[in-house]
Amino acid sequence: MDGSQVTMVVSVVGGVVGLIALTVAWSQMRIASAKTKLDLYNKRFNVYLAALEFHQCAGSGDGIKEKFDKLTQAYRESLFLFYDKDGIRKTLEKIQIAGFAILTHHIAKLDPNSAADLFKEFQTPAGDAYMGMEEDIRALEDQLKSYLSFNNVRGWTFF
Repeated sequence: MDGSQVTMVVSVVGGVVGLIALTVAWSQMRIASAKTKLDLYNKRFNVYLAALEFHQCAGSGDGIKEKFDKLTQAYRESLFLFYDKDGIRKTLEKIQIAGFAILTHHIAKLDPNSAADLFKEFQTPAGDAYMGMEEDIRALEDQLKSYLSFNNVRGWTFF
């Protein structure tokens, strides 16, 4: 082989290696983008789970303080996860206000130092809040459909 043939082979090999590197970089970029979308999806779904779990334990009162704290955190995070125009934060605020009435009722029921009048005072608002919460959960589900729907998910492809 003379010098020009060696130069030609080295140039072709260098070009092929460059194309392989470009393909790997492109694939890594797509994988990182998919991971970011998955992380955002998980955060949004956790907001829904916090509201649903609070609603599920609101009737019995088991672990209600922890679930209320989780609901409050989800409400705060919703500011950064959803567009204002979708009304998700407002719905979560309604659920949180209702949840506070339910939480106060359960705390008054469990506290031996609270007067029976205090328990009765919060019983009606807590019952009304619990009944209204079902409607708010359904509204939240409708509002979250566009964020949590799998209809627009496309599988990973090489190109």
